[in-house]
Amino acid sequence: MKRRAMAYVSDVILGGTGEVVSRQAQREAIDRYARDNEIEVVAWFEDEAYVEEVMDRPGIRALLACKEECDCLLVERVWAFSRRWKILNGFLQELSSRNRKVETATMLWDCVSQLTRNFYHGGKKAPRVASAAGEMVEGRKAIKVRQPARPVFAALVRAHRGA
Repeated sequence: MKRRAMAYVSDVILGGTGEVVSRQAQREAIDRYARDNEIEVVAWFEDEAYVEEVMDRPGIRALLACKEECDCLLVERVWAFSRRWKILNGFLQELSSRNRKVETATMLWDCVSQLTRNFYHGGKKAPRVASAAGEMVEGRKAIKVRQPARPVFAALVRAHRGA
């Protein structure tokens, strides 16, 4: 039996670069994740403009008002809501009070993503699931990690030593 989910997208601005993870790219990642994990997306919500106070967004207000039965709320990454834990934690508490849980289509290792996983798993190891990137599905697919040609941080280490 397929799980049911609502999905949310909002332009995500990446740090100081100004690059944006588009809503379309997020929809595609969520669609892949849903398909790979046998999840039916029953409602989509989106906000065009990123506003730090997540509860002030029209798409979020509509999402919270939605009475559709679902097992989770899918996002491409928790950054679609906020990168600030204080704001994100309050939002996750609100979702929890409505028996809704966030599930991400990508596995990021930044602090906010880690804190979000910890929020739902109470410090216990999170279960392994398929992601849009094709990571491990417990008992179904082997992990394939390609080693980079050179360490990503090598240039930073050289720059630090030279300073």
